[in-house]
Amino acid sequence: MKSDLPGSIDFDIALEPSHRLEISPMSHWISMPQDRNRRNPTGFTLIELLVVIAIIAVLIALLLPAVQQAREAARRTQCKNNLMQIGLALQNYMGAHQMLPPGTQNKTGPIKSQEDGGYHMGWMAQILPYIEQQNVYDHIDFTKSVYDPINIPVRQQRPKVFICPTDPSPNMSLTAGMTSYCGIHNDFETPIDVNQNGVLFLNSSIRYDQIRDGSSNTLFVIESRLNDGGDLGWMSGTRSSLRNAVIAVGNIAAPTDGSPPPKPSFRMHLSTSSLNGMTPAQLSNVTTTGPDFVGGGSSYHAGGLQVAMGDGSVRFISQTIDAVTLRNLAHRADGEMMKDF
Repeated sequence: MKSDLPGSIDFDIALEPSHRLEISPMSHWISMPQDRNRRNPTGFTLIELLVVIAIIAVLIALLLPAVQQAREAARRTQCKNNLMQIGLALQNYMGAHQMLPPGTQNKTGPIKSQEDGGYHMGWMAQILPYIEQQNVYDHIDFTKSVYDPINIPVRQQRPKVFICPTDPSPNMSLTAGMTSYCGIHNDFETPIDVNQNGVLFLNSSIRYDQIRDGSSNTLFVIESRLNDGGDLGWMSGTRSSLRNAVIAVGNIAAPTDGSPPPKPSFRMHLSTSSLNGMTPAQLSNVTTTGPDFVGGGSSYHAGGLQVAMGDGSVRFISQTIDAVTLRNLAHRADGEMMKDF
């Protein structure tokens, strides 16, 4: 190395190529060596995948019942709204005519639940204008029987307010639209006839002052499952739209495979046999088949069914309700003090 400065000493330094220093402006940065061959894992192992699947399965098992309960709660609320509309329609009919509509109409009784049984114009046909079904009402020929061919188009109508959403879909192949709600014709099992203890029976015309027990203590409408003998439709004033104060035994869930649900059996009120004027043996032999049989309420709601009271309120009745209490509710003027239910 040589210097051009005056008085300087020249040095000759020979550096081997392997000892040459290369000074870069970025020499103060330290670069860490990287292994380009190293790769981070990008997927699950088999064990991790199985754990995730197990966690998801547990969450579904925990959430599914809650979802089903929420859906049933919504359906039960809609059912309650349907009953409130029907109860309000009966109130409006009474306000307009000073009496409730006849439960069914026919020249003679008792009513037989079959198409060749008579005129059978039911109470639901009378309240159509009060549930915003005036057009359907206008197409009814009241001079003809419910089953006359001229009234078939009306019978085939399926107003949503007449169907409980918890009930499986009605059989669309039937010639008549069905109903999940039935009027109370009597307080115990007996064929539909005149002068009975309910509010909707053969040729009835019940005024408000005839409901001496009070409208808030009297059943007007009760739930009944669609498959339970209602194939004559909502328009027919038979057991398709009228029931008494008998509760179905058991609460059978709706099938999930699309098969027809089984029909319920009914508990005859042996504890009220003395009130019925029948011995327990006679009452236990009451027929539960044939066109004269009527039956009581039933539903797919867990634990019981819903009813519309005379004041327009809707109550939930347990299927374990005391038989005497249920009968008192169905009787419009028995004068008995009501128990809690």
